[in-house]
Amino acid sequence: MELLTALALMGALTGLGPSAGPSTPAEELARRLEQRHRSASDLTARFVQTYRSGLIGREVVERGVVSIKQPGRMRWEYREPEKKTFVSDGKTFYFYVPADRQVIVRSQADSRGIPALLLSGRGEILTHFAVTEEEAPSTGLRRLRLVPREPDPEIDHVLLDVDGSARIRGIAVLDAQGNRSQFAFDRFQVPKGVEVVSG
Repeated sequence: MELLTALALMGALTGLGPSAGPSTPAEELARRLEQRHRSASDLTARFVQTYRSGLIGREVVERGVVSIKQPGRMRWEYREPEKKTFVSDGKTFYFYVPADRQVIVRSQADSRGIPALLLSGRGEILTHFAVTEEEAPSTGLRRLRLVPREPDPEIDHVLLDVDGSARIRGIAVLDAQGNRSQFAFDRFQVPKGVEVVSG
């Protein structure tokens, strides 16, 4: 995956508050999963990221491990096919590709990654998205469709696959150009005695 593809996930979450009224089952599930991920102080999982270009139909598949530590610290360690590291210390993002021999640095206040925010429970889903439920891809999962409450050039909609314990098992971010970046997560667990990000 090229650097531009990685940074395409960094769209800011902007929007209006949710409308008043009774909650739907989809909104209740969104609240549950946000609370679950917010209350987990440490989280780690293997992931498979699949990026498909809407214009040229090219597909890139990458694998690695993600670790998140509250508040706002994370490390995305890509292992296949190319090694690279994406780190946040809660204030700054660092993107390092050893083959390029450079580190890209960006303020976390300027750009926030959708998958990381959702996994950390800091995405304020109902504030920024209208949430509905659609048919799940497999048994044991529910699928939420998140549409930005205000137009966003980076996001047309987001799909969240959630298991019976309100854990996110998959995230797909789709934009208006038909590009799709999908994450599948496996074996969420709380690491013990592991420093996720130093600094």
